[in-house]
Amino acid sequence: MHHPLLSRMSLLTLLLFALSCGTNACKSAATVRPEPRAASTPVEPWRYARMDVRDSEVPARFQAPLPDLSRGEENAWTSEHPPLSFVTDALCAGDPDMGERLVASVDRAVASGTSASEVVRAYANLFYDCGMGRCAWARGVVLDAKRSATAREVVWFGLARCQEPEVEALFEEQEAPAFAYVSYLDRRRWRDFRSSTPVPFSPRLERAASEVVRREKEAPFLINARMAAMLLGETDSPRAAEALLKLHAGAAEASLRDDLAAAMYRQSHPKARALFQSLCAQGREPLCERGELSRPEVPTDPREQFRQELLSPGEFAPREDVPRAERIELLASRASALSGKDWHAVRCLEALATLSREKAVEVAKAWDSRTLPEEMRDTVRALTRFPASGALGAYLDGLGLRAVPGRLIAEESALTAEEVLLYRGRALVFDVETGQFPNEHDSLLRELAALAPGALSGVLFEEVPPMFEEEQAGTGSYRLIAWGGGKRYEVKAQSYGDWYDLEAVLTFLNALARARGSDVRWISLATTDQVAHVVAGPSQALSSLLDSGLVRTGDSDEARGEGREFEEKVLQQLQQEGATLAE
Repeated sequence: MHHPLLSRMSLLTLLLFALSCGTNACKSAATVRPEPRAASTPVEPWRYARMDVRDSEVPARFQAPLPDLSRGEENAWTSEHPPLSFVTDALCAGDPDMGERLVASVDRAVASGTSASEVVRAYANLFYDCGMGRCAWARGVVLDAKRSATAREVVWFGLARCQEPEVEALFEEQEAPAFAYVSYLDRRRWRDFRSSTPVPFSPRLERAASEVVRREKEAPFLINARMAAMLLGETDSPRAAEALLKLHAGAAEASLRDDLAAAMYRQSHPKARALFQSLCAQGREPLCERGELSRPEVPTDPREQFRQELLSPGEFAPREDVPRAERIELLASRASALSGKDWHAVRCLEALATLSREKAVEVAKAWDSRTLPEEMRDTVRALTRFPASGALGAYLDGLGLRAVPGRLIAEESALTAEEVLLYRGRALVFDVETGQFPNEHDSLLRELAALAPGALSGVLFEEVPPMFEEEQAGTGSYRLIAWGGGKRYEVKAQSYGDWYDLEAVLTFLNALARARGSDVRWISLATTDQVAHVVAGPSQALSSLLDSGLVRTGDSDEARGEGREFEEKVLQQLQQEGATLAE
């Protein structure tokens, strides 16, 4: 369960986002032999796991009813129920069968005497980590008056991550439940992976945010008063400021008043500004550490906000209160002045391309690509090699890397090959540090398998983690299992604490695809941090893509190595600072 354009994924802050058919790659599935995990011949940049293969049908528990979650999730899931991550992934994907099992479980919980609000809070959490998926089933449920009110309210959360026009209309035209509406708006603001888009003030937003603030103790996981207040205060508006001031005046708890005052950080209303400054004077609010936010006077002109970097290039580009020609000129001037010296220059170039690709190409050609870090060259290389709008997409079409069927394509703003593949559902970007135990490698396997629909059709995945004591002692390992076609496939994955064993995941997928007669492969691209970049596609298409220089392959352990190295540096710095303080 990972937010793909937000998911657990870093968005860069939301972020960027696969060889000739050798004899091993095209081997028939008629003879399935264990393969070493070590690297194969040099002509193939992918590797294959050593699999244990047996005859086996899918365990019956995968089709079992869901437990009653209102009694406490920690005790609900047993070996008789479907694996939790399997359930959540199916719900996030919009699977109708799993959806009906969810509705049946919700209705049983209500019939047992649990209050509707408690049921909603327990079951809505199943959707909290969803990325994009199919939405037709959920849309039908919320409009079906024959369904129970509690089931419909739970299913609204399944629509919060949808980007279909019909779903957007539902949220605006139907009075969606407040918690689900706030979740929907919070996800909508991150649709452009480069930057967030402020949510404009509306009476509907005010009603929903106010209700969430009042009912925070009933809120599902990750939905709270601060989130609602921040959405309400994102746009500098007298009505937004008045709404926040009204909520602040009625707040009984000091912590809630602080959250509401923090949400006023963008407001120019004198009283709202004064409350935010007073909060900053206490020295406890993280927003105040950003110097530009604590200035007594914040410029109201978006041109000046952009010049002072109060507005990011991605936020400034779509501002319709500035003439388009002026936006183009300001972005071009800033990008030219920086000459690709840092990521801000690249962000200016990317934003400029959304307004005038021709101007962006002109600026990119003037940059000296030899002075750019390798990871920044991808944008410049793509712009200069494919100056015409749609040319890069057509090139990828020619390689056979078309969009995943059913994927909503809105790739006009994508500049690099990896970005286009991300929009097309052919790439995935995610943090290799999960922050949890167990790591749910099975969920990652499902997400990566979805990058190449059909290659592993009908395959079910499960993770068996090491015992907690083994994990603590560093002696355990994970078992990754796949069922399909009357076979059971198993590999081992290393236990790296709260880090994925991405090498095990990718080599497992490649071995499975080869065993089933598919030439689809998965590869990891180069990265400079703990965010992994994975693409999938036909082997020949990926080979041609790599040969083109538009993407660069990387070691699947690279992201974990970068992340751990960073953690060690931070730890050393904290230890040094602690020693200094002790002296």
